Amino acid sequence: MVKQRYSIFILLLLIIGASSCMSTVKITSVVEKDREGDFVLKWEVSPDQEGNIDIYSSLTDSNLTSFTPVTSTKITDQVMRVNPTGSGLREYFILRTAGVYSGVVANRVIDMDNIKNFRDIGGYFTTDNRQMKWGQIYRSANLSNATLYDQERIRRLRIRTVIDFRSERTARRYPILLHPSIRKVALPLMPMDAEKLDEQMNEEHFDRSDAIRYVQEEYVNIVENHKTQFGELFDLLTNDSNYPMLLTGSLGKDGIGLATYFILYAIGIPQNSLEQDYMLSNEHIDPLKAEIDARNLSESMQEAVTAMLSVNRSYLNYAIDHIKLKYGSVDNYLEQELRVTTGKRNLLRKYLLYQF
Repeated sequence: MVKQRYSIFILLLLIIGASSCMSTVKITSVVEKDREGDFVLKWEVSPDQEGNIDIYSSLTDSNLTSFTPVTSTKITDQVMRVNPTGSGLREYFILRTAGVYSGVVANRVIDMDNIKNFRDIGGYFTTDNRQMKWGQIYRSANLSNATLYDQERIRRLRIRTVIDFRSERTARRYPILLHPSIRKVALPLMPMDAEKLDEQMNEEHFDRSDAIRYVQEEYVNIVENHKTQFGELFDLLTNDSNYPMLLTGSLGKDGIGLATYFILYAIGIPQNSLEQDYMLSNEHIDPLKAEIDARNLSESMQEAVTAMLSVNRSYLNYAIDHIKLKYGSVDNYLEQELRVTTGKRNLLRKYLLYQF
């Protein structure tokens, strides 16, 4: 039995490496957690076809031999609920049909008690069809309200380094409590935090259009005035002893959104995936639950607040267009301004991409 399983996964290693060249069949899949704590797998196979799809699972993605068969079901089912086999925090899956395997799939969002927008930025594929590892870099909103339950989950994720992008003023006002084994590094940016919002709301005629222009200009300010912080971030990223790492901020969407964009771009993740990860913050930040009392505000001001508490492709694209106009390309900005050399990019790909 052991010999048979070993043979199966040696074959799996070979097929995953060659499947993109051997076949036009492609499996796209995601994993989510439902309210009961089960994993919900969803998949699409293109082109459409009949047949079965095999599902494998593992509590670790460190090597393919740890994946064991779970079940086989019809391709056309397109969804399956799987009970956790471990703690329920993370589980990894691989799907197979027609001799083709998916990449490693895991739940991107990590359930937390009192931390918003906590998610894994792994799992994306590069332009040369390599996959980013899960569980190496996480991003989140404010950690200062973390419950003991949240702190225990952070510990169980084995996070070694927390990068705090909050402004110095906000960090002093809302300190973060972490396990002593976790290193905290302050790289203060100028995110659109609650105090920044309060300042803008004092302007009587501030509306949604003003908010959009304001956020766009703030993104440019972050890009231009915080090159040192971004450069230090990449220094930390090119030291494998700092992983796994958590990037955190007040809302986890602006400075962190740009930082995540630069990281994913540096290892070769395509633009559509970069925008997809950026826009996910809208699914995990509820403007109605922000620490701002908008009930007595005018309708135009409420729309402005919502615009500032959300992400918008126009914010990201405004900053990227500025970079391209001033520096010629994002690559030039990374290398010339953030010191992200070819050598550093190679190290990032070594640490952040699966080797199988």
